[in-house]
Amino acid sequence: MKLQVGRLPYLDSALFYFGLETNPETLNNLEFVPLVPSTVSEAVRGEKIDAGPVPSVTMFENNRSYEPLGDFCIATVNKSRSILFFSRKPIGELDGARIGVTTETSTSVRLLKVLFAQLYRVQPSGYVSIHEPNKGFLLIGDDALRNRGGIKGYPYVTDLGEVWHDRTGLPFVFSRWVVRKGLPREQKDYLNGVITAAMDEGWKHFDAMVANKINELDMSRAEIREYLDGFHYRLGRAERESIAKFNKLDRMTRNIDSAEYAG
Repeated sequence: MKLQVGRLPYLDSALFYFGLETNPETLNNLEFVPLVPSTVSEAVRGEKIDAGPVPSVTMFENNRSYEPLGDFCIATVNKSRSILFFSRKPIGELDGARIGVTTETSTSVRLLKVLFAQLYRVQPSGYVSIHEPNKGFLLIGDDALRNRGGIKGYPYVTDLGEVWHDRTGLPFVFSRWVVRKGLPREQKDYLNGVITAAMDEGWKHFDAMVANKINELDMSRAEIREYLDGFHYRLGRAERESIAKFNKLDRMTRNIDSAEYAG
């Protein structure tokens, strides 16, 4: 039976999959399941995939069925360039405002809430769909890149990765690869090996990897290279420190929200 592997559609994830979906050998062993971060979380909770890059906040949950797959991650070094908050007013003036969030995200909206509470001291009146009236809204991934030049009526653009880095001096880890614990060791090793090879080949054949994104996102090759160079794809000391700090601040923020709701 083929292993079910979560497949993110974004440019920032392209390295993990380069060549795998056209390679007969890997296609004989793997089936790629198109998902976005929020639905990857749902798939892991429901144990519907064998492996994939899950949002960092999903790793905070007590899920005993999965474990990290190697040290693969998606972490912004400084600017994210694709986790963008667009607002009608400066972010510090949005107390009591309605905030729109994309349904694709898990970690990014929790990061936004952490920054609202812990840095800007802002308490929105509620979170709504990005299609409902709002004073600011969050976009991630390729949708954010398509709108990187700005959106009419929302003159303020805040890069959440950049704010986190400016505040902490750390990268921000948006997701990490996991694998089902019950899989045989040889299958886990196989997944580790093919992803490592895909990443190596993606950097070697960069033009081929990004060719379809140049027109789709209206970005030049140089812009895409600069964008992808702004990520770490392997967990190091700084990334682990960042995860721990975000986990702590996320718990604090959710406790504040619960207390205010109870009050």
